Amino acid sequence: MNIMKRIIIATVTFTTLSVTAVAFADRDEGKRQGKMVERISSKLELDDAQKQALENFSAELQETRQLMRGDGEGLRSEFSDLISAPAFDQGQALSLINDRAAAVQANAPELVAAAAVFFDGLSEEQKAQVQDFMEKGGRHRRGKNRDH
Repeated sequence: MNIMKRIIIATVTFTTLSVTAVAFADRDEGKRQGKMVERISSKLELDDAQKQALENFSAELQETRQLMRGDGEGLRSEFSDLISAPAFDQGQALSLINDRAAAVQANAPELVAAAAVFFDGLSEEQKAQVQDFMEKGGRHRRGKNRDH
């Protein structure tokens, strides 16, 4: 097989794998969000109204994450382009960050309102469970003492 055929096969293979990975990543995010809502609902023993409030809050969080990522491949890809350029374009980098910050700030009232509806709807016992979870560092606890 000559080099041109190898390059074409490698390019087609890489493109196929990339498109597949992106498709699965988008699909898994929704599943992950649904699993998170189910897990929290179960742990806190939420009623239907509380679960709906959690779903709304989760949707707002997801929207905020999407605003941070932006269109396309996201901030990481855009910064990668800036880094690989002959000279780092500080103005473009600042513009990317400011655009993301403005989008998140515009969505902040809806996010805070959804959080308020969810947290205000919890009982004192449920709030204590959430507080305890937050103090322990959630599931990402790496050491015994995380008080730093």
